[in-house]
Amino acid sequence: MPRPLDQFLFLFLNFVTPVLAGLVYFAMARYVTAIRPMRTLMTGELPYVTAYWGFLFMGFYLATRPLQILYPHPWPLIVNNIREFALIGVFGPAVFLGMFSLVFGSESVTRRWLVAVFGVGLILAVIFVITNVYAIGGSERIFQMGRLTAYDGVWFANPTDTQRGAMRILFVVRLLDPVLLVLVAGFMVLWNARYYPADKRALYSNMPLKLYLMAAACFAFSLSVLSVGLLFVFARVANQGWIYYVGALVAGLLETFSLSLPMRQHVQVSEHQ
Repeated sequence: MPRPLDQFLFLFLNFVTPVLAGLVYFAMARYVTAIRPMRTLMTGELPYVTAYWGFLFMGFYLATRPLQILYPHPWPLIVNNIREFALIGVFGPAVFLGMFSLVFGSESVTRRWLVAVFGVGLILAVIFVITNVYAIGGSERIFQMGRLTAYDGVWFANPTDTQRGAMRILFVVRLLDPVLLVLVAGFMVLWNARYYPADKRALYSNMPLKLYLMAAACFAFSLSVLSVGLLFVFARVANQGWIYYVGALVAGLLETFSLSLPMRQHVQVSEHQ
């Protein structure tokens, strides 16, 4: 029988943490719509449009984690596919394009560039969803406390070559999107913060700090997702998804702090009203 501490940790990491992180991202999506009219004169529309959709879909991905483990197969597969499609098809491309337009200007992101990035994201999402059907080996009971029984997919019990190959494809897709997309976005923003022009710094004194926080948020999320994959590849430690739920929560808090900062010090309080 699970110890009380084990029960608490399971509930906290699989229910409370993803829902709490999801609420943070939903709140950021709403906040972006509030500050967009005041900020777009400097950055253009695109960074805030992509931020809104990225935050919204990331909030959905996180907050729906409990739905994935409420019922046995095929429920975990169905919910997981919907969640991963949102993460790979929308969140990763939105973060990359948002940071790219923030660093290089909205005018640098042409319609062709926009279609190409989201097109690749959607193709990778479709590949992930189709492969996921072959990778999962059904479901298993992962936790029980009273009347609450939690189930999840058996992705890592792969007795056949087909399933092992499918797991490798899932790992590569995840590595490309969102890990590499968000990681590259973080490095772009970090570079911009480090070499922020002096003339702009004189007008927008808080921008370097805002950019450093954005970069830290990108790194916190992408490296937490990468660590889960590497744990399985090199240590055969499976089912550690809680790591990137915590990473997403940390990233969300960092991004919240960045968004809440005004463009410059001593700004009038009316910007936050």
